[in-house]
Amino acid sequence: MKPGAIGVVVHPRRDSRELIECVVRWAGRHGRPVRGLHEAQALLPPAVHLCSEEELAVGAGLLIGLGGDGTILRALKLATAQDVAVLGVNLGRLAFLAEVNLDELPEALDRIDRDEHQIEERAAMTVTGVGPGLCAFNDSALSRIPGHGPAALAVEVEDEVFARYTADALVIATPTGSTAYSFAAGGPIVSPRHAGLLVTPVAPHAAFDRAVFLHPSETLRVHVLDRSAPLLLEADGQRVAEVGAGDCVEFAIAPRPARILRLSPHGFYERARRKLQLADSSELAPE
Repeated sequence: MKPGAIGVVVHPRRDSRELIECVVRWAGRHGRPVRGLHEAQALLPPAVHLCSEEELAVGAGLLIGLGGDGTILRALKLATAQDVAVLGVNLGRLAFLAEVNLDELPEALDRIDRDEHQIEERAAMTVTGVGPGLCAFNDSALSRIPGHGPAALAVEVEDEVFARYTADALVIATPTGSTAYSFAAGGPIVSPRHAGLLVTPVAPHAAFDRAVFLHPSETLRVHVLDRSAPLLLEADGQRVAEVGAGDCVEFAIAPRPARILRLSPHGFYERARRKLQLADSSELAPE
């Protein structure tokens, strides 16, 4: 673990005070301050130093996200600009990005202090063209607003239109996000070692309904066509803006990757098999 404070990002509706106090005790024995966000003051013990989002990861050695994938994604957003690694602690159900469960946190901190861990770099995605630019770590989606008709979109890659879709939505995912919304829409699982963008239509009204995986250097623009209904642009599950006919949104791989801390010897595929509850063919069941 790098020298510096430990930052904590907590789920706003789940009680994690006991875990935070565990972190505070561990940090006190190792001479490290613990920081949390002002907005979470009611969920944090008094020993946690309160700060803004911009300050949480500055000079930190580690950020801990305690919750589900949404909380861990927020921790990644705050940590990546400062090149700080994130440890995900599962307080939810699936929490694909989590590395440890509640009862494993004290041992995990000891192992991290002994450098018994690995750092996984994960590609992040920039989203520009509508409102302020932002960074997403799982996926972005252009989705129809119920009651307003379907999305009509043109996908442009390297300055050439590749496909036009009438669909419920279009999902643009990083390899990390390939196991989220894109997977639910029928997209493939992509190794997180890749750094390209995965484009997956949701319920397209066309013969072509396949996902497309792009090279990290290829530019991707999505144009909202004149016949499209108003759409909602989301990033990592959060509403960003409404877009309409004539708007163009550009997606690209961010220059700085996210860093996720791993302790388990099991790799991505074992984790995917377990979290997604993948089943073998019945013909291959053991005797």
